Amino acid sequence: MGALLSLLRGSSGGHSGGLSRSSRETQASARFSKQFNEFISTLGDVRNSQHVDAHFPQGSRLVRVGHELLERVSAYQDGSNEVRMAISQPTPENEEAAWRKIGPSVMLLKECFELAQEIESMIPDLLDELCNHAIDGDPGRNHKNRGLARLLADIMQNAFAFDALKASIPAIQNDFSYYRRTLSRISKSQDAEIAGYTIPHDVSNQMSLFYAYYNPMVKTVVDSATQFAKDSGDEQAVLDCLSALATGSFNAVKQGRADSPKSERMCVLVLVTCCVLYDWVSLQGVGSPQSGIDAKAALDLISERTLVDSTPADKVLRANCRTLR
Repeated sequence: MGALLSLLRGSSGGHSGGLSRSSRETQASARFSKQFNEFISTLGDVRNSQHVDAHFPQGSRLVRVGHELLERVSAYQDGSNEVRMAISQPTPENEEAAWRKIGPSVMLLKECFELAQEIESMIPDLLDELCNHAIDGDPGRNHKNRGLARLLADIMQNAFAFDALKASIPAIQNDFSYYRRTLSRISKSQDAEIAGYTIPHDVSNQMSLFYAYYNPMVKTVVDSATQFAKDSGDEQAVLDCLSALATGSFNAVKQGRADSPKSERMCVLVLVTCCVLYDWVSLQGVGSPQSGIDAKAALDLISERTLVDSTPADKVLRANCRTLR
């Protein structure tokens, strides 16, 4: 337990200055602290991505696909004018013009939804490796842990960015709403291009539920993580893992131990990610007195830093937590 207490206190001396309060030092698991404290300050190292490429290729692929989709969503083609015309003057010509305009956009939204489904399926495997095998004695385990922590942060960074983009483009909801209302006519179109934009009704219903949330991609991750914790039968182990990762990240930033500006930024991202996941996995939430993470200390530390373009990191954290507002 001594290694854990040293990590949580962050430095020698009487005052903690670390992320976890003394009253909860016994809650976080010492089995995670040493491993995570050893690598957290080098999260920006390119070798982390290389390790994930080699040992967790599906995760690397999802991050790359996420980056590509973000670029395409940022250039979203607004179909508002065509949809407005088709609604106010519902002629066959106006409807076809609207379908041609929103069809490619709806296909893009479908790709984003499919990415979310793949992420949902992958999160349990990623958390299982981090939470249940972090202290395995196999050679290279430290590199693997570092790569997995970086992967989790990269996935959440894409999720934060996607949800911010979705919120900034009202046409996404409007275009898809019109698409669903006219889907039956689209599927019967004699025009091959328009008919090619047909999505099965059950899939369009699932997409509608997905995009109805203000943070659909983050919700996908936290729902999957929460279900993993429940299914594992040891929710505390998951919370211990997240708490130790958050603590290591907090101390690396607060004590200036990150080996590069990129590593420091990744530490902030890991800290925010762990706080968000902890908030949803824990019944009490990250903001409760029983939390293994001092949310106030985390908010104070990251308030001057940014994530997702120029959005303050503390705003990203508050927006995606249920007990921090």
